[in-house]
Amino acid sequence: MGVSFVVDEPFESYSKRFAEHFVMTRTDGIIEVRMHENGGTPRWSYELHRAWPQMFAAVGADRENELLIIGGTGDRWLAQGFNEESFGISHAEFLRRCYDIWYVDGTKLQENQLWSVDIPVIGVINGPGHHLEIALLADLTICADDVRFMEAHIPLGMVPGDGQFLVYQELLGMKRANYLALANGGVDADEALRLGMVNEVMSREQLLPRARELAAQIMQSSRVVRRLTTQLARRRWKRLFTDDFNMHFGFELFASTVSEHSHDSVKLGNIVR
Repeated sequence: MGVSFVVDEPFESYSKRFAEHFVMTRTDGIIEVRMHENGGTPRWSYELHRAWPQMFAAVGADRENELLIIGGTGDRWLAQGFNEESFGISHAEFLRRCYDIWYVDGTKLQENQLWSVDIPVIGVINGPGHHLEIALLADLTICADDVRFMEAHIPLGMVPGDGQFLVYQELLGMKRANYLALANGGVDADEALRLGMVNEVMSREQLLPRARELAAQIMQSSRVVRRLTTQLARRRWKRLFTDDFNMHFGFELFASTVSEHSHDSVKLGNIVR
């Protein structure tokens, strides 16, 4: 009796499975994934934090996907503040669940994006928000002209170790990244373009059409060439995250367990832009 391949999960199945967090469409191998909350701009939550790495794993496992466009909904990448119901657990509960809801989900988010997705990725930053490292880790990144890149962990009483600061250090250089983290500085969209953080800046209405233009251009190359070129494009990110990310994230988690700023006492919405 012959041995068969395990059946892959079809697009129709996982797009429905992730529908609470992502709107997914696919045309001619180009899959668009747009995060949302009840059809609008999402708030950051533990549930969305887990959904991102799960989504990357599912999209990467489907060999009918040839190019991925990721973005948000509305005029912001993420809404101001956080989902207080999701994050409003006691410090004791946070400590009990820290490994699963922070460490595992947090490391798998970047790992699955970099290692599990073997196709080109275009990040579309549709507006201001936090956790912009997800879009910046894409192979190409375009952003709206009102975006401002910030690093707000320290005002929250947290170490900036979840990946965004590491990405800023690579793209901006040490001094500029340190200024964002320690002095609550910022980089607007035009400056981000000049410094090489993003590839193109335009009005919000132009973003998705432009992403589709870029996708069509990339799709003109052969399947093997574009996929292997993507692996070369990500090589530096993979080395950086292999060398440094676990230490960065470990420092954030340690500080969060000993800081007087427990997660149920910080007014997140008043700080995160």
